[in-house]
Amino acid sequence: MATIADDVKKLLSGSVDEKLEIIERRTKERLASLLGVSEVPTEFEYISYEVTLKRFNRIGQEGMQSYSQEGLSMVFPDSDFSEYQGIIDEFKDKDKGLLGPKKGGFRFV
Repeated sequence: MATIADDVKKLLSGSVDEKLEIIERRTKERLASLLGVSEVPTEFEYISYEVTLKRFNRIGQEGMQSYSQEGLSMVFPDSDFSEYQGIIDEFKDKDKGLLGPKKGGFRFV
């Protein structure tokens, strides 16, 4: 199992394949954590793909909130998963049985 130090070294000086492997693995670990599962379900692979691509393209700019140079300006979200938060919350609610018909009743006194 790779250590955090090993991963950081590869992210700083590794090959493209090594960088992608680390980013994909870490992205899936984080997404699984957000979903509350041990492994990312197949229907969420597109989120893993899109976040991995964003993170790969941002290598060297980690921790930045924005970047500007010669008329080019980029703003980074606080979380790479923020645009998917509604989908993640819906999955977690469904997994907990919070969606669908509610059972309960009223009591008049």
